[in-house]
Amino acid sequence: MQASEARRFVVLDFYRFVAALGVFIFHLKLIDTGISPAWNGSYGLFVDMFFILSGFVISYSYPSDARGVAAYSRFMIRRIARIYPLHLLSLLIFVVLIGVGLERTARSTPLDFLYNILLLQAWGVTDHLSFNSPSWSISAEFFCYLIFPLLMLFARKVQPIMLGAIVAALYLVLAHGHLPIWQERSQMYGANFDYGMLRALPSFLNGILLAILFRMSHPYRNKRMIFAGIGVFGLSVLVLNVFAKPDLAILLFSCAILLTAVGESAFKEFPGARLLGRLGNTSYAIYMLHDAVLIAVFKPLWTWLGLRPDQFGLFALACCAVLTVIADRTYAYFENPARRLINRWADTSPSSRKVQTASAEASMRFDNTERAVN
Repeated sequence: MQASEARRFVVLDFYRFVAALGVFIFHLKLIDTGISPAWNGSYGLFVDMFFILSGFVISYSYPSDARGVAAYSRFMIRRIARIYPLHLLSLLIFVVLIGVGLERTARSTPLDFLYNILLLQAWGVTDHLSFNSPSWSISAEFFCYLIFPLLMLFARKVQPIMLGAIVAALYLVLAHGHLPIWQERSQMYGANFDYGMLRALPSFLNGILLAILFRMSHPYRNKRMIFAGIGVFGLSVLVLNVFAKPDLAILLFSCAILLTAVGESAFKEFPGARLLGRLGNTSYAIYMLHDAVLIAVFKPLWTWLGLRPDQFGLFALACCAVLTVIADRTYAYFENPARRLINRWADTSPSSRKVQTASAEASMRFDNTERAVN
């Protein structure tokens, strides 16, 4: 794998946006037990696609010659800058919601607050979700970030076919083995507080594998591949809307990500890139804020309007639109500025400047290699 400042895959960003709204609808349907089965899809499995996408994007953009404590520190600061400001904001919002009595079902103690602050809530240290429950997946990703250099070192030492076999074995053992941490087979796909970080591990490593395969895909990079990727992603959405087949969903997600990246790389700029990129920017805010907005706004609104279960479709679409606007403004005025502030602070250190210089030189070598291959 070569070093680079990787290009942005805006279509993959759009997939993340769709997946974030899918998770929101998965939770929104719980406002009424009479909601039509047509809305009872297993969109909670989109969380596993987030893990795959993270592994793919992060490993694709990670400099191949990054070594040592300084490089690891810079990597971790950038990842914390990406996830932590919005995590902290959503956590504080839930403190307020619980304080005013809007969230009455939460079992959230001072110890839970500490686990959430430290991003440990998905590491098997507690027996329940607390505060902003979707943030368990951020805790799981944080675990993957911590061991990411080890995963990359391992991935570079083995052949892709062997790495693929290891990824498949991890899914097989964790999802279908009789493990003491989960009472039932396939319970991995429902894990969150109960060792959710192990649920993230095979998918994150799967993403690293996809990045390696993408690096090897030069002979197949043509614009037609993008339509295959979009088609497979659309199929995954339809499949999840009908029944829960986690293994099939993982396979479809993986194929969609790889085919889409291969196809998009043939475009100098994908049509509608600005709009797709902007929607992609909202995805993390949609995911992190949707539970709070659902509790504070959408559930009371459903009751106040006196809507029936058969009116859920239009209500869900309207909620998705409102949530997207909220997320867009959150990204513009909070998430992105906070991220830039942390990164700017980190980039002023002498060790960081040294790493940046080495990364820039590696990026130049990568660009020369890309031009030679193409």
